[in-house]
Amino acid sequence: MNISSENLMLAVDQLSDSGYFVWDDFVSKENIKKLVLIADQGNQSGDFKKAGIGKQALFQLDKSVRGDYIQWLDRNNQNEIIHQFLDKIELLKNSLNETCYLGLKDFEIHFAIYPENTFYKKHVDRFQQNAHRVISFVLYMNENWQEGHGGELAIYLDDKVEIVQPLAGRLLLFRSELEHEVLMSYRNRYSITGWMLDRDMSLTFLP
Repeated sequence: MNISSENLMLAVDQLSDSGYFVWDDFVSKENIKKLVLIADQGNQSGDFKKAGIGKQALFQLDKSVRGDYIQWLDRNNQNEIIHQFLDKIELLKNSLNETCYLGLKDFEIHFAIYPENTFYKKHVDRFQQNAHRVISFVLYMNENWQEGHGGELAIYLDDKVEIVQPLAGRLLLFRSELEHEVLMSYRNRYSITGWMLDRDMSLTFLP
C-alpha cells in the first residue's frame, strides 16, 4: 500500500490554493466493488441509521435538510478491506501533516448511502461548537455513474461553484470550513465520508 507522491504534492498545492483536491483512482475498482458489497450487507442487516444534523446537544433529524443513512466505521470492524482503507487514510493524514503542518491527530469515518431522490443541503462540516474537523474527505463508490444521475457535490468557493461527480474510486479532499452540498441523487448513491481532526476523536467533545 502506498500513496503517489505526485498526487500528494498536487493535493497539498490545491488544498492550499483552492481549498479542495479531486484524486481519481484512490481506491481500485475491484476494492470499490467489495466496499459496496459490505455497505449493502450492513444496510440489509439494519446497521445503517438515519443521519442527522448538528452534534451532541444540537443533534437533530431533519429529512428536509439531509436524506442519507450512515454506518460508522472503525478498527473494531473485522473486514480486511475496511482496515486497508483505514490504513490508507491514516497514511494520507500523516503525509499531509508532514507537508502541511496541519496538526492532524485522528479521523472519523462512516459509510453513507443516499437513497433515490435524497440530498444534503448547503452546510459546513466544521461545527462552531466543536471546531476540530480540519480536512473533509469523501470516497465515492458509484460504478457506471452517468451525468443525469445527480448526486454531485457542490463546493461553494469565493468566486465560483465547483461541481464534483461521485465517480467510483474518486477521493475528494476539501477544507472542512468550506460550504458544500450534495445535490439531488436520482439513484442510490454510495460513499465513505470522513474528517481529519486536530484532536483525538475521543476528545472532540471538548471545545
